[in-house]
Amino acid sequence: MTDQLPNKIIHMDQIRINRGMEKICKCQKRKYMLDTRNRSVMCSSCGAMIDPYDAMYDMASRWEQMNEQLAYMLEQRKRIINYKPWLKTIRHLEQKYRGKKMLPSCPRCEEPFYLEELTSWTGRHFGDARIRKWKEEHRD
Repeated sequence: MTDQLPNKIIHMDQIRINRGMEKICKCQKRKYMLDTRNRSVMCSSCGAMIDPYDAMYDMASRWEQMNEQLAYMLEQRKRIINYKPWLKTIRHLEQKYRGKKMLPSCPRCEEPFYLEELTSWTGRHFGDARIRKWKEEHRD
């Protein structure tokens, strides 16, 4: 056997592997620039070459996060639209009254009553004056 290689074999000493090398682009919020002629992706902030797979994965992750934020904001919008603070007392009464297991009591005489018995309403100003007057008369 000879110690020489045949003439048809090409030496690979022009390619070297650098396994300790880190990714070139370290930008936190990357903005991508596509080079359509060379079919490559670059970071427009630092100009580093980016692997197309990494760029697609990063964009998909960001869109997923944005969709989650959008869903949360839409849910929050619905809650804000449905929030009616003036109905808080009525909702509380309705929750307690549901099934008619509990009945409200008159705050003055402590007698229970059905909500169906509420047949008339009084203006707020007149009602506040009457309540104040009653409290003054019945102070302990």
